[in-house]
Amino acid sequence: MRKYLFLLMIACGFTSMAQVTTTKVTPLEDFSASNGTIYALPKASFRIDVWVEKAEHIKGPYAIYAKKLLGLESIIDFNSKSYTIKNVGIDSEIIADPEQLYFVNLGENSEKSENIKYLQINEAGLFGGVTNAAQDQETKNKNILIEEIVKGNKNFRYFADANLIEKTDTIIRRVDIDTSHIEKAIIKKYIVEKDMLQRAQDAATTLMEIRKNRFELISGYQEVAYSAGTMEVMNNELKEMEDDYLALFAGKTVITDEHYVFYYSPAADQPNIIAPVFKFSSQSGVDYLSASSGEKISLAIKSSGLAENMADVNTNSAVSGMVYRFPETAEVWVKYGAKEYDKQLMSIPQFGKLQKIHFNQNVMELHPTTGGLKLLEVRK
Repeated sequence: MRKYLFLLMIACGFTSMAQVTTTKVTPLEDFSASNGTIYALPKASFRIDVWVEKAEHIKGPYAIYAKKLLGLESIIDFNSKSYTIKNVGIDSEIIADPEQLYFVNLGENSEKSENIKYLQINEAGLFGGVTNAAQDQETKNKNILIEEIVKGNKNFRYFADANLIEKTDTIIRRVDIDTSHIEKAIIKKYIVEKDMLQRAQDAATTLMEIRKNRFELISGYQEVAYSAGTMEVMNNELKEMEDDYLALFAGKTVITDEHYVFYYSPAADQPNIIAPVFKFSSQSGVDYLSASSGEKISLAIKSSGLAENMADVNTNSAVSGMVYRFPETAEVWVKYGAKEYDKQLMSIPQFGKLQKIHFNQNVMELHPTTGGLKLLEVRK
């Protein structure tokens, strides 16, 4: 439970037997003339974090010459993408339940200073007013991609190389004068663009030179006493250049880590559900439930059944005392086919049962995360 949005402490001291009552809020009811305030019971909304690895397989610009010039058999011969789920995590965020708003009536004020009545409440769960807007129980899918970390560069280094070559043509001009023959050679030079094969041949030649230089460095052919650190730096630089030139033929794979966030708030009558949250496929990655492709990834909830042994307090009329909720516990996990992610036991307030407690001079405190009774101090 990461966010403690609900906190309710009620302390009432009385010199007389004043009665505190609680009434469920309806949109048309006005409590402005009464001495009290409105509070809400908490509910759990699940945050589902999904980490996905996207691999982009990019064809090299000289792929068609890879076998001819370098003898490579295994190369990337077309562009493609693949996705893999790395991890899934579940967290519970506590929010005010719009279907569980109550007005607590503290009775008439007394002029006696020792007659103390107060509510100590945080800003998230109380003083929220009357609302008739129903909480959407569907998955909130806005801005689901919140983070993207790219490892690597989609561009090919050294592909932008010298693309012009000087070409020389020799033109033989023959002149016949009577019985004499004169030949004159004319040399014509001009610049032309290299074709793809020529560029690939240049890259292959450079690759072989880099490998030769790296071999000579490692084998000590140059007979220079480089320090270990210098040797490591030079070798790494040559290895990086070798990989970049090789990628021009074999292609390259760029890895991107993506982080998605989904929210789901189960309704009170859903203690045992498998609720689809998003779709996923190895070809297209994470997508909305409305997508045509992909397999559904679901949030699974299995209640412990504790609340089945209790009855709800009738809140159709004013309740003597304070209304709170005894929370239910349930197993929660994310289900993807036969795989299960982050299975854990959680308290889910909205699956619990409404209870009430009578008090006169008592002090009462509710748990900030479940709305259940945490402390009851009885003053006689």
